[in-house]
Amino acid sequence: MGGDSPSQLGLFDTDAREGGTRGPDEVASSSERRLPEREEALLQAADLARRLSQRLGVPVHLRLTDNRATLVSFRHVDSGLRLRLHHLFLDAPDDVAQAIARYVARSDASAAERLEGYAHERQGLVRRERRPGKPLRSRGRCFDLRAILARLDAEWFDGRVRVDIGWARRPAKGRRRSIHLGGYDARLREIRIHPALDRPHVPAFVVDYLVFHSMLHADLHEEEGDGLDSEGRCARGHSAAFLQQEDTFPLRDTAQRWLQDNHPSLLRG
Repeated sequence: MGGDSPSQLGLFDTDAREGGTRGPDEVASSSERRLPEREEALLQAADLARRLSQRLGVPVHLRLTDNRATLVSFRHVDSGLRLRLHHLFLDAPDDVAQAIARYVARSDASAAERLEGYAHERQGLVRRERRPGKPLRSRGRCFDLRAILARLDAEWFDGRVRVDIGWARRPAKGRRRSIHLGGYDARLREIRIHPALDRPHVPAFVVDYLVFHSMLHADLHEEEGDGLDSEGRCARGHSAAFLQQEDTFPLRDTAQRWLQDNHPSLLRG
């Protein structure tokens, strides 16, 4: 496998939507958008990694993504191949798995076309995204996020974090098991904070901490995406450099405890 091959295949690079395929801003049915349950996804991912490893002849370390930017990204490492793959490939048939292997191994153009075609056929599995360029709403009932960002940028980053910030769209009502309280999107250079935090009982230092955490991602972001996943969003793991700098933020531990203690009420919010 050559080291000069491109390491990324963009999502929807070809203009296949001209044939009447639903555009990214149109609503897909709930059944089309359904993500696999965690247990099911783990089994499918393990099987796909095994099939790819057999074809490529090296260990494949597979990580699933859920984004609108990238189908496939990979990097050759001493331990094998680090492969980031959109979840819509989880149940890929053998010919698609072969196309993934051919693309990774030698940048095969026909393989790239097969992957793009397969993605377009399953476009409903790609989550919808806020359109780039649409203004973010930063002023809430209790907190002005742009004012918070400007203050933290001056105090902690010497004014070098040039990103936009706003409240995320309020999700549809219903019982939730998890909540994404905030994060940085490297592709749009945006920070979004969950609106459940825009309430009088939420301490200001908690919102400060979440904004600082996301700003730190933006400040440390490099080509490898320090602390970011393949679509440019906050990953679950953080680098030692990230944790060291985050540890300097006052009331970090108190903010984390507050978020943990109030997790049930935030889920309801």
